[in-house]
Amino acid sequence: MAARALRKGPERSRDEQFVGRCRELAVLHAQLGRVCEGRSSLVVLEGPAGIGKTALAGEFLSAIENAVVLEVSGDDGESELPYGVLAQLGPQAQHVPETLAGLAAGAVPDPLAVGAALLELLAQLQLGMPVVVAIDGADWADVPSLQALTFALRRLRTDRVLAIVIVRESDHPRLPEGLRRLLRSSAALRLPLGGLSARELQALSARLGPVRLTPQAAERLHEHTKGVPLHARALLQQVRAETLADVDAPLPAPRAYATLVRGRLGGCEATAQRLLTAAAVLGTPAPLHLVARMAELAEPLPALEQLTAAGLLVEWRTGAGVSVGFPNPLVRAAVYHDLGPATRRRLHLLAASLVADVVHRLHHRLAAADQVDDELVREVALMGRRQAAAGQWAGACGCLTRAVQLTEGGPERDRLIAEAVEALLAAGRPGDAGALAARVSSGGDPGVHGYVQGSVALVAGRVAEAIRLLDNAWTHVGGQGGGDRWLASAVAARQAMAGLLRGCGGDAARWAERATTAPDGGGREFVRFARLVGPGLAGDVGRGLAESAELPAPAQATAGELDALLGRATLRLWADDLAGAQADLLGLLAVGAGRSAPFQLLVASTLAQSEYRLGRWDDAAGHAELGASTADDSGQAWLAGYAHAVAALVPAARGEWERAAAHVRAARAACSPGNVSAQVSTAAAEALVATARGDHDAVVTALTPLTRTDLPDEPAAVLWRTLLADALVNAGRPEEAEEVLVPCELLALDRERRGVLAAAARARAGLHAARHEPVEAEACYQLALEHTAKIETPFEEARIQLAYGTFLRRRGRRSAAAEQLEAAQLTLSRLGALPYLEQCDLELAASGRAVLRPQDTARLGLTPQEHTVAVLISRGLTNRQAARKLVLSVKTVEYHLSHIYTKLGITSRTALIGKLSDLGE
Repeated sequence: MAARALRKGPERSRDEQFVGRCRELAVLHAQLGRVCEGRSSLVVLEGPAGIGKTALAGEFLSAIENAVVLEVSGDDGESELPYGVLAQLGPQAQHVPETLAGLAAGAVPDPLAVGAALLELLAQLQLGMPVVVAIDGADWADVPSLQALTFALRRLRTDRVLAIVIVRESDHPRLPEGLRRLLRSSAALRLPLGGLSARELQALSARLGPVRLTPQAAERLHEHTKGVPLHARALLQQVRAETLADVDAPLPAPRAYATLVRGRLGGCEATAQRLLTAAAVLGTPAPLHLVARMAELAEPLPALEQLTAAGLLVEWRTGAGVSVGFPNPLVRAAVYHDLGPATRRRLHLLAASLVADVVHRLHHRLAAADQVDDELVREVALMGRRQAAAGQWAGACGCLTRAVQLTEGGPERDRLIAEAVEALLAAGRPGDAGALAARVSSGGDPGVHGYVQGSVALVAGRVAEAIRLLDNAWTHVGGQGGGDRWLASAVAARQAMAGLLRGCGGDAARWAERATTAPDGGGREFVRFARLVGPGLAGDVGRGLAESAELPAPAQATAGELDALLGRATLRLWADDLAGAQADLLGLLAVGAGRSAPFQLLVASTLAQSEYRLGRWDDAAGHAELGASTADDSGQAWLAGYAHAVAALVPAARGEWERAAAHVRAARAACSPGNVSAQVSTAAAEALVATARGDHDAVVTALTPLTRTDLPDEPAAVLWRTLLADALVNAGRPEEAEEVLVPCELLALDRERRGVLAAAARARAGLHAARHEPVEAEACYQLALEHTAKIETPFEEARIQLAYGTFLRRRGRRSAAAEQLEAAQLTLSRLGALPYLEQCDLELAASGRAVLRPQDTARLGLTPQEHTVAVLISRGLTNRQAARKLVLSVKTVEYHLSHIYTKLGITSRTALIGKLSDLGE
């Protein structure tokens, strides 16, 4: 019997507007796989109305092939109709048992008999293929149907049946007690649904049209609707595209929701209505006494009691007293947008006279303004400038863009646009910045025009265009001693960052110096960063480290010192002070949440680099993904190449090819002429993926173009030269490898870059080996290990040990080779560097050593971490030595060892060696 022929009504087609729910769909498909193996499954989809339960089930069912699909649904209007749900089965299947067939004719048999007939039908259908039964709106279904379903579901064991029960709550009071117990038991897999993410709402807007929301607009919609698809979809179809795109414009409630709120409010007394209206104007959270003053209520508690009972307000108590808020933003929007203009203006003026906070007071005055007031505009602009100076970019955006809207065309408006563009770019809203920049007067100040257009171009990654525009702006503002110092500083600051992108550290430092000449200038967030990193990029890391040595820890730093700390962390990374870099960056990550999007991106990605070199790969992967997603979500194209290149490091080394390739593709897409930083980072990431795959020709292809480019002098900025030298040696091109390696070695030696020297010595050893110079090769391998002994770079050390062990094995020195290879194996296993680990295992086997893998000890019940500890201890390391090797505390090693002894039933290290020997060690 064909599955599609058994559907209720026409074959289900996919909803083209469905987005998200990848995890939930994966769970459902996994349960279907379980059913195909002969194990029944009961899945409960639960969540509030409008959350998308039915849509998710529909998406899953539409993708099913080679299965019988039965769909039934409950309805509030038919909840008293006996067997109104199960009677829907008749038209969907052939040869329905007589008891079920009679339901459509109005028969009302015993629920147990109907449940038995349903089991008979399922048994018949699953002979041909698995069966999927979907019961939508079970909490609206009639009781006899639910009782029969409960009888059948309880008796599914080894059947090829997947039952999906869709309810608002699995313990909903309308469900029979027996079904509630079943749905809450361990026999059921509960799959609660939450709202869609901001990214998913962005995708939904693109499918609905006509405009795809910016990440910021999608975030605002998510906060407003809590991601509930019903409400989000309604607003996307109801609200004008300009309002949706303008993140500073208030959003209404969906019409149906607003009607529901008005209905609830209509059942409350006038005093409660006044209290709710006052709360809607004030915003939340708000102290109850202030809301009561707004509503002119001496005793607000009775009114509050009515509103909380109606689900229109919530209250909570703090040390300062009682505060009130709305259960979700849609309630407030429904109440606020229902006010007439005169009432709204009167209440905002009243609120402005009552609130103490200057920002909130200004907000209420703006909301009450019915015409342009020059004094008010000046206050708004001043507030925006203060917020920008404090790095409060979200607030600065709102104030400065509002000031632009209230100012007539002319030089003052153009200047406000320049300041608003800077705030929008810092807040991660490049699309809005570009739209505002286009409104600068065509015949106005060319300095302002060049600055705003150049800034937008720079953040968009169009470096060459940005520099041309900024150069033009500087010719009009840079030489004006008494001119616009804010603008001159802002232009110079942008030029400094452009210099870093171009890899011109000296230029970056000179522009940063010019930017600091205007103490009240704009674009200041990265000036101290550029002043430190610029000379470092040009080869003078020590100068920046000396200049930043007295900076405090991030937790004690002022807002103006944070970018300098980011610069110091970057220099520490290059100077092999990995622990110092990590400490600075972790501190910045903790205190920099309110900073600009570029700042947060650079902190996360640079931290990932330091953790990658330190061997904290899980942490590195998480922080790298944070940096890459920040670049994407906030439109930071100028830094996206760097962020995605860093995000490719861990997956490349672990053999997660698709994930690594996706980041490399994203990095390559972000590259543009003039953005040398992105080009070098991306080429290095491509080379690392190819290196892990053992594709030496691909490494050469990716990196050779860099040899024809004028690149930074600092060899530790991007470690690409040693990668290329390695690949050239392995590709049989030793002379070219020599040409790449010599300048790298000289620079690294001159600046004492241990990390670069170690990698260069490994490459040099490979070159000597290729030239059949074993004595020189071995000396270089030992030199490489000496360098890594002075810095904590476990992956590089393991790569040296792997190469050295391979060299020794090929020289016939199997015992010495095994010593190096076993040391490499432990590190590579801990890191999860599977491509390198596989190579190491092959070499160990060729050296005559049995290879013990985690899957071997898993048979003894050991976890991967316990496996690594067990192998280390069995090789004679003390607990302290094992802890140092694994970057763990001694107590953690002792904890693992106690578990190992318990699981293996042993009490000594000697017994442990015997156990592992039995497995082939």
